[in-house]
Amino acid sequence: MRELFLFAVIISATTAAAQSPPDTAKKSAASNSTNDGDRSAVQWTSGVAGGALRFSDGAEERAVAVNVGAHLWGWLDISVNPTYAWATGAPVLLTPLQSQPGRKVRGFTDLPIDIGVSHGIPGIWAPSMSFSLGFTLPTGDSLTVGGGRGVGVGANIGIAVAPTENFSLNAGLGRSLSNGYSANLASSSLSSLSLGSSTKLGPMGVSVNYSQDVGSAEPGYENARVVGGGLSFPLGGDFALNADGSGGLTPGAPKWAFSLSLGTSSASIAAASVAPYQRLRRVFGKGRALIATKPRTRPSKKGSGA
Repeated sequence: MRELFLFAVIISATTAAAQSPPDTAKKSAASNSTNDGDRSAVQWTSGVAGGALRFSDGAEERAVAVNVGAHLWGWLDISVNPTYAWATGAPVLLTPLQSQPGRKVRGFTDLPIDIGVSHGIPGIWAPSMSFSLGFTLPTGDSLTVGGGRGVGVGANIGIAVAPTENFSLNAGLGRSLSNGYSANLASSSLSSLSLGSSTKLGPMGVSVNYSQDVGSAEPGYENARVVGGGLSFPLGGDFALNADGSGGLTPGAPKWAFSLSLGTSSASIAAASVAPYQRLRRVFGKGRALIATKPRTRPSKKGSGA
């Protein structure tokens, strides 16, 4: 109870980093790149998010997360994302007619930290590129929802273009570099590919995306494929409300996942191409626990599971 009380205090003092509508993010980033005063300033962002996901075998997870970040010099982003999660393992089949409920655990996940750079090129289609390194510090309890493998490291490369002021296309490639860093919402391979687009319907931002694991899966698991979408509602100033969801196309992905986030927006160019699945990952943490009670992927029928 003490952990939950402290976490509630943190949440009440901050609000999950939200995605700017595509044109807003680009205009802000362009302003930062041309104004020396803005480039020397630090823009702080903060937010809070909550969500739930469920696998087709009955395993599920709920989580709440806080995000605090800084945008520096018009091209560098640093953020920290403490997360508290409740996880329930899949029911254990004892006999063909009898099963045992899955074990329930809760606690702080390993602490995710992100450091990223981005750069945009003015002109036709306004292309932009971003690169980030993600870390998960082993602060979580390995007996509950912590990873227990030390520091996890991953990398992500993103490319975005804007055929019009209010419409953008983006692609990203994530890679786990060490200690089971999760490249996707539920990864069974080391790499993940995503494709997406975002547009505006009046003041509201709308995003859709597709993501999948690529490469060899862990023994007993299959690669996940996911479709998702998100809505972003500006609330005035730098505040926005995001609603994001996804559905799994394979048993190796969450059957469904959903999150709500409220917070301030970054002026980073990279903010224009943040896909719904990336915001979902912020809610559930980017590390990956090693025990069966923490949902990862569902074992394929051909494998024996992990």
